[in-house]
Amino acid sequence: MPDLRPQVFLFFLPLLLVGIAFWAGGDFLTKQLLSLSYRTLDKLQADTLPQVLLALNFTLIDLKIEPEENLTQVQIKTANSMLKRLELEIPNSKFTEIAIAQKLGLYPQIKKLELNQQIKVKILLNLTAIKAKIEKKQGFSLVEVRTANNALKKLNFVLPVTEVNMLEVMTAQLLNLSLEDVRKLITYQVT
Repeated sequence: MPDLRPQVFLFFLPLLLVGIAFWAGGDFLTKQLLSLSYRTLDKLQADTLPQVLLALNFTLIDLKIEPEENLTQVQIKTANSMLKRLELEIPNSKFTEIAIAQKLGLYPQIKKLELNQQIKVKILLNLTAIKAKIEKKQGFSLVEVRTANNALKKLNFVLPVTEVNMLEVMTAQLLNLSLEDVRKLITYQVT
């Protein structure tokens, strides 16, 4: 029977040499990477939410009030503008409509919201996100604006464009924002 030790030795020797090369090369590379200095920022940079003063002019066509455990959910449907719906969350109250008018900045001039009522209001909004659903076949885009405000949580707009560039421009004009701010906040869904 022939002696297999030299053949086994010749088989494992290259594997051993490759392992030593990887170990030495990895050690050298690790030392090189750890010796590099990394530049850090001098100041903490945090993205701030864009804040806009939005002037709204709409006709109230439907008011849906849903009291829940801690808050009252309010949906206001509108007409005669690109704004189609507002969604609010207000604290539970015996005088819900007065609380809605206060949160929209209409109180004391308007104490009760009524159907077909013309409403003009300026609201300061902290924007968190803009979702655009482009309806190519229909020829318009649904734009949902989400806010970090205490009461006003969401605004829904319908814009008569389907091209992304035009949608960004119209959204920027509508919200009094820069194109850069719109591009940071907006996400798209095309159907």
